[in-house]
Amino acid sequence: MKLDERKKKVLAAIVEGYINNSKPVGSDYIAKLFENSVSSATIRSEMAFLYEVGLLEQPHTSAGRIPSLNGYRFYTENILQNCGIDDIAKDKITYLLEDSPNQKACLIKACSILAEISRCVVVFSSPHSETEKVQHMEVVRTSSDFCVVVLATSSGTVRHKICRFDHTISDGFLRGLNTFLNNTFANRFLRDVTDAFVNSIIATAPAEYSSFNAILSPILLCVYQICLESCNVDLYTKGRTNLLLYEELGKDAWRVLDLLENPQKVLDLMTAEPDQLEIRVGQNIGGSELRPFSVLDACYIIKDLGTGRIAMIGPVRIEYPVCVAYLKYFTEILPTYLKRKD
Repeated sequence: MKLDERKKKVLAAIVEGYINNSKPVGSDYIAKLFENSVSSATIRSEMAFLYEVGLLEQPHTSAGRIPSLNGYRFYTENILQNCGIDDIAKDKITYLLEDSPNQKACLIKACSILAEISRCVVVFSSPHSETEKVQHMEVVRTSSDFCVVVLATSSGTVRHKICRFDHTISDGFLRGLNTFLNNTFANRFLRDVTDAFVNSIIATAPAEYSSFNAILSPILLCVYQICLESCNVDLYTKGRTNLLLYEELGKDAWRVLDLLENPQKVLDLMTAEPDQLEIRVGQNIGGSELRPFSVLDACYIIKDLGTGRIAMIGPVRIEYPVCVAYLKYFTEILPTYLKRKD
């Protein structure tokens, strides 16, 4: 759908007026924004057109108009302007993030700041690599019944776990075992090292290794645990009570609060690609048609650490210019702060 500039300005005035005041917007209000350069009659005509094409709705008890879901979508996709962040706000954010002692504290603080500014629920995920692979493995014997399982990944990260077993193994067996493990795991995505995959290795291992299940099984368990921990994503959530500030959400606010208790459903909401900011207005959230909500979603990327995500969940009448500006700002600055805390 295409709108001329005046219709866009009228729609923007209604969206922003309703966001700020939560009241239907009338032609007199818009005429003042136009500094009376356009008559109220002309504005009413433009509002009638926007209503007919489904971008506005009219509450039964008011002569004013409010945005429809399609109106919000058109606004976010075609009208929304970049909003600047002043230096005082930037300095405050810098001070708070610099004061964080580690990555976790930095993410929690950033999450709290963004929730306070946006008056939304904000979720941060920790940085992780979705394409990280096993590069090399080494089982190093430290005593007769202890060894260290060392795993290096494609990103250069090295992780290890101590493994204990009840059998003595020769140097020749250990060399052969390392060759077998590297042939089995090298270049495999960490996310593909599942419990089922590890069990299949035990079941199909060459006879010279399967006869030593008491050794192979605990070593493979260590490999599985290293890969699993490497793929784990921590979620940090702030601003849950913000949803309760919006009367129009009613019981739907509680349904979203329930959803936030399910990490996988939260991760399913975080779908933005790198260098992309998604705005979804009134779409499915957690498998339910929760029409009063919007989800804003973006990524931040840290070299050698992977990709983290930020999601904001709020009513459809959130302050989109402010929310988008701060969301973009945090995706830009977080990598610098998190690298310092690494």
